[in-house]
Amino acid sequence: MAHDRAIAERFDYDRESDVLEVYFGDKRRVWTIELTENITVGIDRQAETVLSLSFLDFSRLARPTTSGPRSFPITGLAELPDSERELVLRLITSPPVNRWLDVSTVETLPDSPFAVAHLEAPAELVERLLTAA
Repeated sequence: MAHDRAIAERFDYDRESDVLEVYFGDKRRVWTIELTENITVGIDRQAETVLSLSFLDFSRLARPTTSGPRSFPITGLAELPDSERELVLRLITSPPVNRWLDVSTVETLPDSPFAVAHLEAPAELVERLLTAA
């Protein structure tokens, strides 16, 4: 497991499976929510804190498109009750998670906005992970 003092989180990157795990606290039982097909978040409900983020297909998430960062709809919140959805949105848009995810809203129609996210990991960390032998 690597520890990067500049960002004060622990992380583990498995190059073979292309999965990046980011830990913000001790490993313990968490409420895991699949935000997108490739991004999950582990939350301690009682403490209302995020303990982990997982990025599947990390290299694809980190690779920008010709028009900017690759964004993904946060579809995993749709089935949650309003209070839980609000908690998750508050947590993923606050430190330390917002150093790893940029969350915004797309409004296709006035009554149907939806949240999207893209990887916001420090560029030097992404470069180091993806180019390390």
